[in-house]
Amino acid sequence: MDRLFQWYKYLKYILIPIIILKYFHDGDLPNAHPLIILEYALLFGVGFLLIILQDFFAIRKKTKFLLRLIILIILLFLAITAIVYQAIMSIIFSILLLGVLGTVLYLHRNDEGEQ
Repeated sequence: MDRLFQWYKYLKYILIPIIILKYFHDGDLPNAHPLIILEYALLFGVGFLLIILQDFFAIRKKTKFLLRLIILIILLFLAITAIVYQAIMSIIFSILLLGVLGTVLYLHRNDEGEQ
């Protein structure tokens, strides 16, 4: 019975790219600017890379920190681009994620300092 449900942990590697590609392919983005779409693709790509590396490989803490820092930089560029193009939902999304990821990086850094 346990063997039957082992496929479930790999389901996210199949479904996430399919959902993202379907969303971009269907053309549900009538007023989206290509630069914002590119930045979202970079954000999801680096995030997906981080998920894969953490699940399949034993990566070091520095590598995790650097990937999260790259995500933070992409989010910063996304926030600036969203402000320039006045995309309200992207502004809200990027500012929320900037706050959360900044807190995560701060806590990660403090964890390393205590050890």
